Amino acid sequence: MSAESRAHRSTAAIRRAKGWALLAGLSMLALLGFFLLTRGESLDHQGCPASGPTREVIVLIDTSDPLSQKHKAELRRILREMTSPAASGRHGQLAMTEGERVTFYRLEANDVPTGIDPICHPGNPQHRSWIQGLSEGRIYAQQRWIDFRNGLFENLEELFPPVEDRALQVSPILETIAVVTAHHADSQRANQDLRSTHLIVISDLLQNTGLLSHYEPYPPPQEIPRELRTDLSRVEVSLFRLERHKYEIYQTPEHYYWWTDWVEEMGGKVVWQQAL
Repeated sequence: MSAESRAHRSTAAIRRAKGWALLAGLSMLALLGFFLLTRGESLDHQGCPASGPTREVIVLIDTSDPLSQKHKAELRRILREMTSPAASGRHGQLAMTEGERVTFYRLEANDVPTGIDPICHPGNPQHRSWIQGLSEGRIYAQQRWIDFRNGLFENLEELFPPVEDRALQVSPILETIAVVTAHHADSQRANQDLRSTHLIVISDLLQNTGLLSHYEPYPPPQEIPRELRTDLSRVEVSLFRLERHKYEIYQTPEHYYWWTDWVEEMGGKVVWQQAL
């Protein structure tokens, strides 16, 4: 083989090596870009997107009277419906979606409710695309989902009063709603692109304070004291009335729909209402 042929082959080999190196480099850059584009937004300590939750969900549980075993079972069913739309008998009204943040509160004798650390919906791993599964990791996504569901039920159990025969002398439902919605819900002047806060009230709905008591004649929502009015213009409300035999004289159909009228009078929207 002549020196010229050897030089030609050597040059060709160098070119091929450079071509393969260039192709490998481009492939690595493409793969890196793919993961950067599909890895999703970083999360904060509550499991929420760094840019903030996509929606606020507030669950207010009234334990001013002891909860029956039936009521506790209903509460657990509501939680299952919040996490599993297919299990919902309420047409998915309670179902949360990825990025939504839920905060639990327990009604107290004053208008400062007991709150539990909020947690964000991580998205059901069974509903994630193959790209999301590849970039996030299915095992990690599945663990986040398990932690979220377990956290919900642990929060619920924590809200049950430790003493079953405990009963509060007052029940400031309207005052408490005003506090929690002011903390979580955007006002009417806020960014209209954000989804309305979802307030879920689980209570016997028997308001009982010095300003208004449902145990005596009470005015229609349009005439309640100014101190009990609150802005629900950016709030969707689900009302669950816990039926109690000892209060059946007060838990009338008129009382049931008083709450519907109150939500609408405050500018809100009732998305679900049910007696339990």
